[in-house]
Amino acid sequence: MDQPQDQAEGTSVSQPDVEPALVAPNGLEEILATFGDIYKYIRPDGSLDPRWQADFLERVALPFPLLLSWDHSKTADQLTCHKRMTEIFRTVFASIQQRGLQAKIRSFGGCFAFRPQRTGTKLSTHSWGIAIDLNPETNVQGTLGDLDAEVIEIFRGAGFKWGGDWEGCRRDAMHFQFCTGY
Repeated sequence: MDQPQDQAEGTSVSQPDVEPALVAPNGLEEILATFGDIYKYIRPDGSLDPRWQADFLERVALPFPLLLSWDHSKTADQLTCHKRMTEIFRTVFASIQQRGLQAKIRSFGGCFAFRPQRTGTKLSTHSWGIAIDLNPETNVQGTLGDLDAEVIEIFRGAGFKWGGDWEGCRRDAMHFQFCTGY
């Protein structure tokens, strides 16, 4: 076997243990393979076992506070998301700040929330902590909304699907999810 020219005979080059870049999964099967089988944590009464949050979720500090959509007297300085999403959310919000777009995000509608989809019966991607809602007051379900195009492109560039691209009553301009085909 030929040795690479820059490698001395009898030595080996070890590769660092680095997790490959996370790719947005497509469909439920890939979501479960990438982020865990949440269905194993659903109790007979339909509630989510707290072990899901302990095993799969982490908090991410935000570089700037976000006004809470459900209580404008309070702000969030962190969000709870899937632990595999922490670096992606950090990068997205750092990019928003670096581009001076913080004022374009007027309110935070949530990230992790165990619940069904608003327009269906299957679990929302919020249940895995892989989705986020921004500016819900002016981005009502079924409308085009008014999210800033640069903010949308930052999320898309990080692998998120924007709910504003969906059709008809499913259109969800406040919503970004790190998956497709679901």
